[in-house]
Amino acid sequence: MIPKPGAALADLAVKLATGIAPETTSAYAMANTGLISALLLAMAQDSERAAANRVADIEYMKALFARASSLNAPGAAAREAFQQGAPTGLRISALDAFHAQGFAALIDLHAWTEVHDPALSLSIWDFLRTHAERNRFDVPGP
Repeated sequence: MIPKPGAALADLAVKLATGIAPETTSAYAMANTGLISALLLAMAQDSERAAANRVADIEYMKALFARASSLNAPGAAAREAFQQGAPTGLRISALDAFHAQGFAALIDLHAWTEVHDPALSLSIWDFLRTHAERNRFDVPGP
């Protein structure tokens, strides 16, 4: 078990950026180690928040779908199944699969609301902004 995976990934990223990249002899190798370092830092951030962010999104989508339950929007069965469902487990892969199910239903609902329910459409845009902000990466650039 790795007790602090986020810290371990960040440590690897720093080692690549400060210990290995400067020792490379080509610009290509330096760029690759820099890119890998940045990706490791992003993975470190996501490992700390992944489950909480997926669960927050799932709860938000369920609330949006509850608001849409009285509408005559297509995809009601998919939204209802999502509202009544739950992830199959606590692994990120299970959370991601259920999250993707919700997003598929949300995309269909959003397309419909753009024409038929502008207020709900704005609520969906609010969710998407919240989702993007919650999942942004704070990785230092060059």
